[in-house]
Amino acid sequence: MSISLSQEEIKTLLVDDEEVAIHRLKKLLGAYPRVNIIGEAKDGRSAVDLINSQRPDLVFLDIQMPGLNGFEVLHQLLYTPLIVFTTAYEEYAVKAFEKNSLDYLLKPVEDERLALTMKRIVQNKAGDQDLLLKIKQLIGYEKTEDRISTIPVKAGNKIHLVHVADIIFLEAKEKYVTIHLKEGEKLVEYSLTSLEHRLPDEFIRVHRSFIVNKLKIREIHKYFKGTFMLVMDDVKSSKIKTAYSYSETIKTKILLP
Repeated sequence: MSISLSQEEIKTLLVDDEEVAIHRLKKLLGAYPRVNIIGEAKDGRSAVDLINSQRPDLVFLDIQMPGLNGFEVLHQLLYTPLIVFTTAYEEYAVKAFEKNSLDYLLKPVEDERLALTMKRIVQNKAGDQDLLLKIKQLIGYEKTEDRISTIPVKAGNKIHLVHVADIIFLEAKEKYVTIHLKEGEKLVEYSLTSLEHRLPDEFIRVHRSFIVNKLKIREIHKYFKGTFMLVMDDVKSSKIKTAYSYSETIKTKILLP
């Protein structure tokens, strides 16, 4: 089934961690000659980089993905394309997206439902500049009650509470996370990703293995290919090299030029 979308091409990005889902969507989109698929991403980090750099008109975005989920991807975008969520779960939030003019497709994607989505895209080709605000309000992304102020650390039969404000940085090592403090180090069994989503805004993921407290950064040095070397305010003056995939997030949160 093919419809005439517009006289302009629609630069499109597909984001899904399932190869089968991307293959099916590509096949269905082949019926729409104006759709130009400019790239694919299979995880949230890659999606953020591609969307910010390629600036597509349209993104088909999976919600459930490893690393960053679809909502977290949108939270880190510096550019807002039209978004169509794809998901295998018809949850209450998905119904809410529809009511708020944020389109979605249930997987496996059906031809007739995609046709309806494409018609909506043509009507809304100019985009929705309030998209991120709508989504944040919808899913309660800014809820402060989910933020933690302490992290429990087991020591024999005792549990010590580490105050988040005292943390200089966190480092992932195998199945443990090392909490670096002025007075030393503590080991916890939480994953770095689970802590990332509960820490206050002053904490920044700068590498797959590191989250830093930006209030505890002593110096920032420009490094190779858009990365940075962070000198932390601990007794060792620890140096942390950031990863390129986190560069835009770091610049945004620290106001770097």
